Amino acid sequence: MNIQSLIARVRAILLKPRDTWPEIAAEPASVSGLYRDYVLILAALPALGMLIGTALFGIKVPMMGTIHIGFGALLTQAVLGYAVSLLMTYAMAVIIESLAPTFGAVRDRLQGLKTAAYAFTPVWVVGILHILPGLGALVALLGLAAAIYAFYLIKLGLPHTMKCPEEKSLRYTLVVVVIGIILGLILNLLVASISGVGGYSGTSPGTTNDAQFDKDSPMGKLESWSKQMEAAGKQMESAQKSGDSKAQQEAMQNMVGTLLGGDASVKAASPDKLGEFLPEELLGMNRSDFSAERNQAMGVQVAQAQASYSDGRQQLRVEISDMGGAKGILALAGFAAIGNERKTDRGYEKTYSDAGRMVNEKWDDVDGRGEYSIVVGQRFVIKVTGSADSITTLRALANALDTGGLEKLKDASSG
Repeated sequence: MNIQSLIARVRAILLKPRDTWPEIAAEPASVSGLYRDYVLILAALPALGMLIGTALFGIKVPMMGTIHIGFGALLTQAVLGYAVSLLMTYAMAVIIESLAPTFGAVRDRLQGLKTAAYAFTPVWVVGILHILPGLGALVALLGLAAAIYAFYLIKLGLPHTMKCPEEKSLRYTLVVVVIGIILGLILNLLVASISGVGGYSGTSPGTTNDAQFDKDSPMGKLESWSKQMEAAGKQMESAQKSGDSKAQQEAMQNMVGTLLGGDASVKAASPDKLGEFLPEELLGMNRSDFSAERNQAMGVQVAQAQASYSDGRQQLRVEISDMGGAKGILALAGFAAIGNERKTDRGYEKTYSDAGRMVNEKWDDVDGRGEYSIVVGQRFVIKVTGSADSITTLRALANALDTGGLEKLKDASSG
């Protein structure tokens, strides 16, 4: 698709969607072709708009002035935002395909990708307006309108791309959008809490129709995840037909757990087990305020143990989090090999990979406080925060824990 054809398609899907969806559904395409000719181009617009606008004009905070962020950090944010868009487009295609039988539609990954890619068009187009910071409020309103219109486009498209009965298209759309929102929030929140960057990095997705990927590669992991999504979709279809409300609830929980990249057979470590990794004494510091707990929501377990350590002069807090069923998201995040470094007159922040483990460091020279986080076994997050002589103390404390023991637990199922 050349630039003229791209512009024509954008104009058509925005202004004449009822006439355009039948054309889209019928035209030949491939996953790689859709990404190359459409998704990779349009999904870059919001990232470019934000990058250029923020680099040139900074971020205006009411009653506080304008904040200017280093270009390296901005570039990292833009790349991660772009990667999230690429990943979410494919994830939405998998969701649409997996839910198809539940709503009397035809299971078709390529048609699902068409639906997601073209429905996202208004959101991507409006995103370029971030280049003009003076339009902040207007861009926010337009962004909301674009999201609502994208919802409408999905509803219009499903009967054509997925052969969904017209009377079921609204319910189909609602379920797809709700699950998509949950997944998007989790992707951003989980990785932001680990990397300190606030985004996710991935690569342009594909399917087994286009290429075969090594099972341990990022795309291999994504393919494995999509197969789990297919199985979860079949479970939901079966539960829907049975009319059993308990089975339907379990199927929905399994669907959400699978969206998190999880595995129903992997349970977060028990509080007692996780607590064993926070000893009474660590590098000459005594433990206090110890606690450990395990929680579950929508079939996904997360456990955490935390304690304070002090030598009378330095005060530090150590947390170990086990993402359990959501460990697949951390695995994909780890493949991103995110790198970022930012310095200010107060200190610095940087994200890097150390021996295959994602690490984030923050240090404030003025207050003598910092934070050191490391991901172990693509499942456990160790975070040390507090006042110390230097970031070296925080780093040493984290590495003094039994990370090897945590590695051995990464694929374990704990009760």
